[in-house]
Amino acid sequence: MKEILTVFAVLGLDLGTKVWAGRTLPLHQKKEIVKNHLYLWHIKNNGMAYNRFAGKRKGILLSTGLLLAFYAGLFLRILLGYGEKFMALPLAVITGGGFGNFLERLQKGRVTDFIYIPFRKRNAPIFNFADVCIVGGGIWLVMKVIWKSVES
Repeated sequence: MKEILTVFAVLGLDLGTKVWAGRTLPLHQKKEIVKNHLYLWHIKNNGMAYNRFAGKRKGILLSTGLLLAFYAGLFLRILLGYGEKFMALPLAVITGGGFGNFLERLQKGRVTDFIYIPFRKRNAPIFNFADVCIVGGGIWLVMKVIWKSVES
């Protein structure tokens, strides 16, 4: 099933890019890729977005674990035929990304972030492939739900 393969592909790409960043990019140094628009900036995030809740490992694991269980449960429910099939692929992308961050946080107590896109010269978050998949999958899911309701 392509949805299950998608979960494992996203998980593998996420964990692989984090290993690559850890081995290739110097910690806490920015490397410009596209002038003023895209940087690789390797950090270790002990919290959540913007390193919020750093040092609250149990709370972060509990909250992200519950969210992951919700999305993974919804995904499995759809795969078993109880729900809207059109939601399966976006949920697979969200679930794969969620597992990537959750597993690294569980194993190491933090996640590796390394992608930085400045936004209007303001402080923007540094993120990773899993974050892209979680946010992108969420937007994709919302768009599919809206599209489905317009079709009906």
